[in-house]
Amino acid sequence: MTFANFIFIVFLLVSLLIFGVLILLIRQIKKDGRLPAEKMPTLVMVLFLPAIVIYALVFKSIVDWKSEIEFEKNHIEVENFVIGAYEPLADSQRELLITLKEMQTLLIEIEELEIAFPSHANLVQQVKEEWYASRSGLYKVYQDTDREVRHAWIAHKTMDSSDVLAKFSKQAVQLNATIKNAKKDYQAKLHGVQATLVRNVDAARQLLDANRNPPKSKKQKNKNAATLKQIKHFSDRTKMQLVDLLARIDGRLAEEVETLRELIRLSGQQAAKVRSYLLDNQDLELPLTKVIADWNELEKNSTARMNQILYATEAEYVALKLGLSQNNPAVKAMHKSLRVNLPAIVGQAFKERKSIDQSYNFKIAK
Repeated sequence: MTFANFIFIVFLLVSLLIFGVLILLIRQIKKDGRLPAEKMPTLVMVLFLPAIVIYALVFKSIVDWKSEIEFEKNHIEVENFVIGAYEPLADSQRELLITLKEMQTLLIEIEELEIAFPSHANLVQQVKEEWYASRSGLYKVYQDTDREVRHAWIAHKTMDSSDVLAKFSKQAVQLNATIKNAKKDYQAKLHGVQATLVRNVDAARQLLDANRNPPKSKKQKNKNAATLKQIKHFSDRTKMQLVDLLARIDGRLAEEVETLRELIRLSGQQAAKVRSYLLDNQDLELPLTKVIADWNELEKNSTARMNQILYATEAEYVALKLGLSQNNPAVKAMHKSLRVNLPAIVGQAFKERKSIDQSYNFKIAK
């Protein structure tokens, strides 16, 4: 007798004992006459219904458990059968199953990325479609191979085992070749996805570099303009994730972003403050309007630069989430660009602020 069968028999005996005790309890209550006859059905329902529900749930759990144990036992037998016939096929099947599970996890993460990073939603959608197509192809190969293997295993257990093993040993070589070819196709598609991610990271980096070295070619200018149109609003949660990535790359980068964010806030405050003074000093409309425009321009320019920094960081963040390696040249180039451009961008913003702060010119009244 197996352990699972033993547990099942014990469960049945305990269940019969519990139901027996409940029946004896009801009979005793009825005999003592402590409960009106018309309320007896209600008592039976109150006592038996929860017990029946619990029994059904536990029974189902045990049945499922037995099924899982039986399935696992069969799975081990099938795998041993394949190893005995042609071990490379067992290895290929195992690797294929691991790949499918990893891809399933990745597809779940992709759904979250598409929502959290709208600036890269189109890219994520494109990669998702590639992944779904790749996984579908691999999964079909896995199903077809698994079906053939189980068929051979059952035949081995119920027919001439020597004949089945001899025939399946030859078939196993073909099945293994099918899996290998499917993996090659998958790797080719994987390289295609990675190439797409690299192009996106490079485009974001080139846009960031343009702040320090404006492009001279019309082609690169148009490319930067197209990239600029991809930038959408960044939620507070997204900003936190991106600043956290910058801090991991280099703590000074996160400090530069915080400095630029503070400058943007200050620019808005200064424009509002001067605007309030203008209400009571209409005769100074011309110079004060100019100062307000300068602060607004600084806020606008700094916000645009901040968005480019966040977009470039997001391009790397999304690429890493979608499988691009930290050691990829595009990622390393992005890190170098961030380290060079962020201080330059913040420095330029402070120059503009200083220019506004020192733009006052007095006139001698006549």
